[in-house]
Amino acid sequence: MIYVIVLIVMGMVNQANADSTIIYDYGRIIKEQSDVLPFDPALRPFYHGVASGDPLSDRVILWTRITPDVDGPVQVSWVIAKDPSCTQIVNSGTVTTSQEKDYTVKIDAIGLEANAYYYYRFTHQGKKSLIGRTKTAPNTSVNSLRFAIASCANYQQGYFNAYAHLAERNDLDAILFLGDYIYEYPAKGYGYSEKVDRAHIPEQETVTLNDYRIRYSFYRLDPDLRRVHQVHPFIGIWDDHETANDSWPGGADNHQPEEGDWEVRKQAGKKAYMEWLPIREQDSLGTIYRAFSYGSLCDLYMLDTRLEGRDEPMGAKDTTSTAIDTAIWQSPDRTLLGKKQYEWLTSSLRNTKATWKIIGNQVMIMPLEGFTNQDSWEGYPAERKALLSGLRNNQVNNVIFVTGDIHSTWISDLPIEKNDPMYEPATGKGSTAIEFVTPSITSANINELLNVPPGSFQTQFLILQAKTLNPHIKDVELDNHGYAIIDLTETKAQSDWYFIDSMNVRKKGQKFYKGFSTSINQNAIRQESTPIPIRPGGPQDPDESPVSVDEDIVCIAIGNYPNPCDVSTLIHYVIAKDAIITLTIHDVTGNEVMRPIDAMQYPAGPYAAQVNTMQLPSGNYYYKIQLGSHIITRSFIIIH
Repeated sequence: MIYVIVLIVMGMVNQANADSTIIYDYGRIIKEQSDVLPFDPALRPFYHGVASGDPLSDRVILWTRITPDVDGPVQVSWVIAKDPSCTQIVNSGTVTTSQEKDYTVKIDAIGLEANAYYYYRFTHQGKKSLIGRTKTAPNTSVNSLRFAIASCANYQQGYFNAYAHLAERNDLDAILFLGDYIYEYPAKGYGYSEKVDRAHIPEQETVTLNDYRIRYSFYRLDPDLRRVHQVHPFIGIWDDHETANDSWPGGADNHQPEEGDWEVRKQAGKKAYMEWLPIREQDSLGTIYRAFSYGSLCDLYMLDTRLEGRDEPMGAKDTTSTAIDTAIWQSPDRTLLGKKQYEWLTSSLRNTKATWKIIGNQVMIMPLEGFTNQDSWEGYPAERKALLSGLRNNQVNNVIFVTGDIHSTWISDLPIEKNDPMYEPATGKGSTAIEFVTPSITSANINELLNVPPGSFQTQFLILQAKTLNPHIKDVELDNHGYAIIDLTETKAQSDWYFIDSMNVRKKGQKFYKGFSTSINQNAIRQESTPIPIRPGGPQDPDESPVSVDEDIVCIAIGNYPNPCDVSTLIHYVIAKDAIITLTIHDVTGNEVMRPIDAMQYPAGPYAAQVNTMQLPSGNYYYKIQLGSHIITRSFIIIH
């Protein structure tokens, strides 16, 4: 979105206040994209929609976020039912949320039947949320399972068209999201597309808990992301951008000393993730590696190769091994998973009775000659060799790694290392497992990073190099965005890749790229000529239309940062149509101490008012945003 600075001239404001206020306007592009509202007023107060996740055979996490007009504890009721109108209720309850949880709500709805579709809804003071649809996992044998695989969605890179296409399917058991749900970079920073013009909010890099919360809030107002959460349960893991680029437990490439203590920032990113995603929390430490049983057909293992036990990445990425200390790089003590997670995973794989073992994995595991990415498993070769050797030595078959992170499509057999003497590229014999890598939802792929058109000589040469030097790699595609669909039966696992036509225009088309499969106990890949057929029938889609309508509500407050503040704070809000906005600052006694805005604002879209707080003494304050009779009140602190 266009990022311009406008000094508002306010007739009812004293000159000192007017001069101290800058309005950042992110909304002008809305005029040209009238089908993409910054938020839907009719969803009040559940503007961020609903979501579900982490399904088990008898329970599932239900999520929403309420946006109250006044800070304080809020009670929210919920129901889960067998029918789309939520009349055949099987469980219900009431929960209280508050600022401590950023007004998010998470319910572990229990007492459900296995392998069944359910519908759910939240209510507050007579206002009803959208109705969501979810599905529990099976606990016995089933004929097939189907998951979507997705990752890497940079809001300011393009429209979330891949989410829109996934939302149109009703034959998925769940969406496996493999990380980089948000990006921490500032507005117009990494990945910003002038063609799309969707700048991040907040406009600074996310560092504090408040920063991360505002960033999630803004992402979750996107209508396509809201819709895909409404209709499918998510099973997710984080990667690095939920905290900072190339993060590990002790730091990150994109964290500098002036940004404060890394441990504080890391915990802020983890807390915001737990608040805003429908994930079942494992413990107070923010552990996310966990397992899911889908009956006898599949066990699913979701890893944390980022913040759980990873040793510090070595050197620059995408370089040759001569640029790093080879002895340290190849050390048997070097770990990506950490000892506890490694033992959990290897023990689970040895002992499972499930036919297929799907491992949700942030970073690419396939050996890769000619390209050394120290941020991936390539930076931890001894642990990778031990893990894959364990599969071979213990005769653990039918393991499929599904991976995100690299913003491109890769399909590969998995020998235990480069030039594995037991691996035969022509037949796949000796492969220990296979890996399917999904492209990004929007984040820059290789041709965009190189600033060359799709199909260019540069990307074609890289593909040729990768496949020539690595005969276990069966296909590479570097120029497209989209997602993968993996289908499991008792005898076969097939993954199909779908690429969207464009990120620059909302809801363009998509195309089937290729399908690849493996047969039971083969551990090797072959190409398929046709995609997996979409299942006929399926459950009824929940209505996209809200149950409650509040057309007079034309503004919501996203939040302010920093909070506490010293010299200034930035108050973020979104308007759904042209409106006269009044923004006032009040002390704890209710006295108005500043009026930064009293003017007509247009066009519809997100705004941020930078308010100079130097002239106010330290203490507790609150601000009011008023549009006609609608008043939003939020608290903040000034500390000099």
